[in-house]
Amino acid sequence: MNENHDEGEDQKKVTDFLKKLSKKKEARKSEFIGAIIVNLIMLYIVNNLLSWNLGFIAPSFQDILWIFNISICSTIVANVFFLAYHPGWFRSIIQIILNILGFLVCYYLYIIFPFIFSQAAYTIALKILIILGMVALVIASLVEVARLILRIKKPV
Repeated sequence: MNENHDEGEDQKKVTDFLKKLSKKKEARKSEFIGAIIVNLIMLYIVNNLLSWNLGFIAPSFQDILWIFNISICSTIVANVFFLAYHPGWFRSIIQIILNILGFLVCYYLYIIFPFIFSQAAYTIALKILIILGMVALVIASLVEVARLILRIKKPV
């Protein structure tokens, strides 16, 4: 009898977790507007880094500027869409796409690595952070896929 109680409790925990995962978070328009503003600032910064002559930014940064621009502009466009239309399933699909673009940004940052540091420890630390970022984006994408499946799955 105790085993059945434990199984029932475990099943309830799993069910509660799945409900939380698929639960639609109420979005506020101010969040979308804030995200648009922050991303416009990021777009300006990324496109002007080389002209600021920062010692640790290599000229090869120009080689990855295109993926930064695509990713940031996509995020801005997504948030503009979210202002008008933001059901959970739509946000999940868009977030998966944005996560893929974020992964590509990290990938190209890692491959090209447009940074110059005087100490090797900084280089190693930043490369580890970039790898952790890629792992986090893969996990976030898998979570969004699960959310999407749970949101579009109809109860029988």
